[in-house]
Amino acid sequence: MLVLGTAWTGNGGHTVNRELSAGLAELGHQVTLRVSGPAGDTLPGVDVQALDPIPGIDARGQLLRTDGLPRNVDVLLGAGRFSSGAAGYLRDQFYPQAKVVHFVHAAVDELDRWRGDPDQANEHARTERDLISRADLVVGVGPLLADEARRLARMSENPPPVHELIAGITLKEPPHYYEGQRRLNVLLFGRADDPLKGADTAAYAVGELQRRGIDVQLVVRGGNPKALREQEESLSSMAAMPVKVRPFTGDQRELDSDIRSADLVVIPSRQDGFPLTALEAAGSGIPVLAGSNIGTGMFLSDPARVAPELGLPSVVPMKGNEPARELGQVWADHAEPLLRDLPGTRQRAMALRDFMAGRYTWAHASAGLVRELDSLPSRAAHSAEGQTAVRVGVVSSSVARAKSGTARQSPAAPQPTGPAAPHTQSPGQERKRGRGR
Repeated sequence: MLVLGTAWTGNGGHTVNRELSAGLAELGHQVTLRVSGPAGDTLPGVDVQALDPIPGIDARGQLLRTDGLPRNVDVLLGAGRFSSGAAGYLRDQFYPQAKVVHFVHAAVDELDRWRGDPDQANEHARTERDLISRADLVVGVGPLLADEARRLARMSENPPPVHELIAGITLKEPPHYYEGQRRLNVLLFGRADDPLKGADTAAYAVGELQRRGIDVQLVVRGGNPKALREQEESLSSMAAMPVKVRPFTGDQRELDSDIRSADLVVIPSRQDGFPLTALEAAGSGIPVLAGSNIGTGMFLSDPARVAPELGLPSVVPMKGNEPARELGQVWADHAEPLLRDLPGTRQRAMALRDFMAGRYTWAHASAGLVRELDSLPSRAAHSAEGQTAVRVGVVSSSVARAKSGTARQSPAAPQPTGPAAPHTQSPGQERKRGRGR
């Protein structure tokens, strides 16, 4: 498997790339994670290739390079318009029997409309639609984006199948609380200057909670480093009390520290796909509140997926187009009982953590994706005229080769030879092989 990404950290798509790569490798697949720019820590069992930038070529263009490509590839995974184009190109040029998986990480036809730029929304939607039409499988992360993926796929003459993937939680040590805590900490991850992320709603909510006698503070992680003072002043004015704005960071240690300090993580986004911050908090046993209008809220409020007594208290009904001050009252109404009964709230958060750990980890997400890939017909059978498509274990053949310790082709799934000397490492490429492999 070849996973393509334009960066190591940043948005949720980069996290999905890393976690899925590790999960797929744990299942026994040979995984190469190829990213533009520097990479962080190694991933067990994953061949991490960090592509040092070539001047004049942007991050997406870097992924078209052939130096260091693996010789045999069964599956290429791309993230939306950022790397799915490269996945399709490499498939067409070097791996014609391989499958291309297109991940939908955002509702691109809506995001920029919410921000007042319909032209860009239309352009991004066209790009996403064209890339989806060239994919063998489309993956929507969470229920909202899976629905968006199906809508875009329907625009194709021959729509590819769509798979809904629930991003997994990563279990981490719960925080150590102390007796006599007076001030409670509400945390929001997201750009402080992006109206879609709901920092204004959170500010109005904590101001209302303070007026109701709950000593609470708001921390927003995602400020613009060049405008922290202005952003703090604006949000503090809304809350009628000081609000802390911290700059955006990709440092996982900083993010983990923020989560451990929180008594409640809020996601009041007006439009969002499946923000991973809710799952990161749930993995540490931190209480969460998410809007019912985003994929996370849809997931938590679905009784077929999450026990109602665990999921429903974490969801705030909202449409997303309400005035921020009005929404602040609604969010305060839902946050107040959680913060007034911290022992019960924390106990329920730990129960949600245990529930998710048995059903929605990255291992579960990886296994579900593999099952979907194994159900696809081979590209040779799909394209042959007059030949009935047959189902073959495309991914399973990769596992067989990995277990045999050879790179010989499987008779059931013949593979092309990759680009000339694909295993040769260029001077500008750093390879990080996972430990233990």
